[in-house]
Amino acid sequence: MKLKNKLFIIFIMTLLIFFLRIINVLQYENELANPFVMASMIAFFSFISISIQENIDHNYQQQKVYYQNLNILKYILSILVIILHLRPFLHYSNELDLAFNNIVSRICVPMFFIITGYFVAKKEKEKSHYIDTYIKRTIPLYLTWSLIYLPVILMTAIQYLPTINEYLVKINVPILLLILLVIVLLPILLIITLCYSGVYYHLWYFPAVMLSLFVLKKWKEKYKLNYLFIISFFLLLFGATETYYGVLPLSIKELVTYYYNIFFTTRNFLFFGLFYVVLGYKMGSKEKTYTKNCFVKLIISCFFLAFEAIILHDFHRLDSNILLSCIPVTYYLFISTIYITNHINLKIKWNQYSKYYYLFHPMIIFIVSLIFKGVNQFPILNISIVLMLTHILSLVMIKYNQKKYVSKRGCNE
Repeated sequence: MKLKNKLFIIFIMTLLIFFLRIINVLQYENELANPFVMASMIAFFSFISISIQENIDHNYQQQKVYYQNLNILKYILSILVIILHLRPFLHYSNELDLAFNNIVSRICVPMFFIITGYFVAKKEKEKSHYIDTYIKRTIPLYLTWSLIYLPVILMTAIQYLPTINEYLVKINVPILLLILLVIVLLPILLIITLCYSGVYYHLWYFPAVMLSLFVLKKWKEKYKLNYLFIISFFLLLFGATETYYGVLPLSIKELVTYYYNIFFTTRNFLFFGLFYVVLGYKMGSKEKTYTKNCFVKLIISCFFLAFEAIILHDFHRLDSNILLSCIPVTYYLFISTIYITNHINLKIKWNQYSKYYYLFHPMIIFIVSLIFKGVNQFPILNISIVLMLTHILSLVMIKYNQKKYVSKRGCNE
């Protein structure tokens, strides 16, 4: 690596450390704001960053790609999603809650979309109808887990029955009309739920990824993919209005409010998933995916992501699902990840664990909150219990699938 690039990394790390000091992540109370400590952090992180960038450049020149790294990354991201849904730092530290909930965790789902889009493009080169195969394989998984979560939904809904009953008494709807409305509207509501938000809060990802791939497939049959990429970016901009709601001009705010009054959120395939799936697909369509100084650019992107989240923190937001700085962060993170040398030779099914962590964790969170009352007061203990139980259930599921596969293979032979 050239000297100017090394000096640039040191400069960026210096800015980042001082930025953390300005926002009070580094404080005199915890001794992290000590000048010697800050200088040591700059030196340490600069050395690590330079070493990683040199490693990435070397592997790219040698044409070494480590796809296994993406499975490990997905595993780490699935843990971050679990911690995000626990929101453990909310009553412990405003700075930690901001850093984790509105910065670090916001890259998780976009990365899942990108990785899916990337490998779909790679698989499609071997099997032209792979998108159809992927969707057909995902539908049973999605419907099965939707059924699994129905009891959790019903148990959650029970607490709202008195409010619903009070409202029905107030409007005085005849019982026969009410039954008729339920019979007519329930199937429609179920279809909308399955195709839009999912029956439980984490299951929205599955219709989002399937519909994104379906649109992508149909689009590229007739039009250039670049056009869809541009359109999906503008759709993402609309999706981001829920995050930027407080800084929008009044005229635009009034306009988007009509949407949110009906659909509640832009966390769906059209305004969120489509862009990242198409981005991943475009990356996977190329013979080589690489950008010069990608790790340095990742650090800079992280700096802007933190800055964006902190600026928006003081404004009114409907939600914080979409931060625009996540686009360069996830793009450069993906490239950096596949070119970092992997010395981990553990035979762990990272991909399977990440999938079941994602699927199981809301149920575990719900059960733990019922059994261990007040566990939210102890963030580390809460995280430990949920992660342990989620891991155990995931391990059982993986072992069951392995046994089922071996048994099926034996019958075929």
